[in-house]
Amino acid sequence: MTNRVDVDAASPVSPRFGMIDLALLSMTMIWGLNAVIVKATYAQIPPMAFMTLRFVIAGALLLAVLWRAERSLRLPRREWIAFIAAGMVGTGFYQPLFLTGLSMTTASATSLIIATSPAFVALINRMLGRELLPPRAWLGIVLTFIGVALIIQGGEGVALNSQALWGDLLVLIGSFLWALYAVLAAPLMASYTPLRVTAMTTSLGAAPLIVVGAPAAVALDWSQVNGWGWSGILYSAVFGIVVGYIIWNNGVKKIGGARTALYTNLIPVVGAIGAAIFLGEALTPLKIAGAVVIFVGLHLARTARMR
Repeated sequence: MTNRVDVDAASPVSPRFGMIDLALLSMTMIWGLNAVIVKATYAQIPPMAFMTLRFVIAGALLLAVLWRAERSLRLPRREWIAFIAAGMVGTGFYQPLFLTGLSMTTASATSLIIATSPAFVALINRMLGRELLPPRAWLGIVLTFIGVALIIQGGEGVALNSQALWGDLLVLIGSFLWALYAVLAAPLMASYTPLRVTAMTTSLGAAPLIVVGAPAAVALDWSQVNGWGWSGILYSAVFGIVVGYIIWNNGVKKIGGARTALYTNLIPVVGAIGAAIFLGEALTPLKIAGAVVIFVGLHLARTARMR
């Protein structure tokens, strides 16, 4: 017997700042630092091997936490297709595109492209008639995107060489898939807890990635990986996947996919600060201005009354 949660899908979303917003801000901190950590870990572990071990750890931990919390890993037969579809979109397809794209392009370009996910979520939801954004919310989305652009321009800008361009395209497709995952997961969370949706979709989507990436993981000389490399994998698996995905899906359940996706626009802010601390990059006036614009846009969109 699976744990189900009944919610009113038509219930209004409170525009007030609350605990879910604090959790989502924590998620942006985790994911902002995750980009820096993953990029650094690639110096020791190639993307495919990194991805494989990351999801072995994250998948096992998610299932263990789900079993301890709900004492069941079962799903009704009628729900398998929906869970597999969400899992493949949000993990099976998105993660290889994102991780490969990150290895080919700059972290700043990746941050800029990820900022398109709120617009993708809003567009998909509008096409499906799930969430209608008022002009105030669209203005917030535009401002957050402008803020991200200012941060990128305050750094090295977007590289346009051929390898970086392919990396940009992979991340852009990944950004769309992540938005689609938010839309696909939302109906599941009308009946199941965010923990169950996160654990099952991530594990199902990770299964083919582990199989495909296993040869790269076996071929790697793991004795050459030092403590920093192992720390990078553990951080990315435990915090970047397990904690981050649970917070994300809880946000989709509580405040909707469009509003939750807006918080991804704070990731470049965290990334810029993290790069300044750990990589010695300067916090230029444009980066600071971009951070301010992002917070203003997020406030406008978060406090808009959705339908």
